[in-house]
Amino acid sequence: MKILILSAEVWRDNTNGGNVLSNLFEGLDAEFAQVYCNPGNPQNQVCKNYYQMTDFMMINNLLKGQTIGRVHHLNHFPDNSLQETEKPISKSFYEFFKRYHWLIFDLFRELLWKFARWDNKQLETFILEFKPDIIFAPCYASHYMLRITRFVAKLTDIKVVSYISDDNYSLRQYRFSPIFWINRFFLRRSMRKTFPFYALTYTMTEEQLYELKTALNANMKILRKGGDFEGDCVKTMVYKPIRMVYAGGIYCGRWKTLACIGELLKKINQSELKMRLDIYTQTGITPEQRKLLNDDCNIFLHQPVSQQALTQIYHSSDIALHVESFEKEYKLLTRLSFSTKIVDCLASSCAVMAISWKMHSGLIYLQKEDAAICIDDPSKIEKALQELADNPEIVIKYASKAWKCGKRNHQIESIRAGLYKDIQELVPNEV
Repeated sequence: MKILILSAEVWRDNTNGGNVLSNLFEGLDAEFAQVYCNPGNPQNQVCKNYYQMTDFMMINNLLKGQTIGRVHHLNHFPDNSLQETEKPISKSFYEFFKRYHWLIFDLFRELLWKFARWDNKQLETFILEFKPDIIFAPCYASHYMLRITRFVAKLTDIKVVSYISDDNYSLRQYRFSPIFWINRFFLRRSMRKTFPFYALTYTMTEEQLYELKTALNANMKILRKGGDFEGDCVKTMVYKPIRMVYAGGIYCGRWKTLACIGELLKKINQSELKMRLDIYTQTGITPEQRKLLNDDCNIFLHQPVSQQALTQIYHSSDIALHVESFEKEYKLLTRLSFSTKIVDCLASSCAVMAISWKMHSGLIYLQKEDAAICIDDPSKIEKALQELADNPEIVIKYASKAWKCGKRNHQIESIRAGLYKDIQELVPNEV
């Protein structure tokens, strides 16, 4: 079987989007090709065939008439030492966009992709020569990615499997920007045009499954990230001080929740050091955030680390944190999201602590499964931390609960087997 993946991100195991692709497809009996739309070189153990398009290619096409697209076929799977080929100015450009995620930047990008000629013979040749049996195209809140999906689906006339992880459709948002709402209505129209091409759409939450099935008459299924949950939970002791770890993005207001924890730890640790929080993130940090997220005593901010190094950090820790913002804008923006980091936390061998508003899908899931210490109000954080500091045995209890949840619902072999079975059913000659 041949699977063509259409995605915004470069497929690298050390990035969130790339790690999810590897998590789903590694070990499947299939050949892969990827069309991706960001700078960078791939680094994974799954795919060797790539077609790359970037914003800078769009600019050069509009200003200089240059052809868009770069084809590269790898002879072997690269390791982590593979260096990026983008020029420093390009890398800085993207880092600036990520740090200051203003709507005007998104509008500028959409206009570039709207008027540049990315739908050229080179792209068609790459796709048709690969001869895919199925297309896997995540559903982004991006007009140009939805447009690419429709283009490739029409070109190949084969079925598309999609994956949606955020609320890209509903009007339940809290924003005052006219640009946001104009874009939202056009995005909804683009999604209504694209969803008929999806033979099957995966989501990570029951809430989003119900909403999209109702609104778009979509064929929906649950597909969550998997992990290795072989054997029993190995957590038998708690460190002193208790070690909490947060590994993930601090955007969408999450940094404020982490800063709140840091302030509370100062109170709890007044007489002696009982708990500490270590933060590992790839998100760009402002001076204000750095000051609040690192005091070299209670809360520590570190450089990002590889997945392998993070696994070892988790094994030397007690509590894996998942946090969301309590600001209304971000609460609604992430309402239907199920962070892939939740599964990483469950597989960490730590107890899991989840902090978010009560209607967040991730928190609802963890409460339903009794898999985490769940906090749904900022006013409750101090009491929960103090209780853990006074009763460390709770950590071991919830580490076991987290592991059992992962074993029930997130065993990687079962996740991949179900995905492969679904894909096979959409490709009759593969059954």
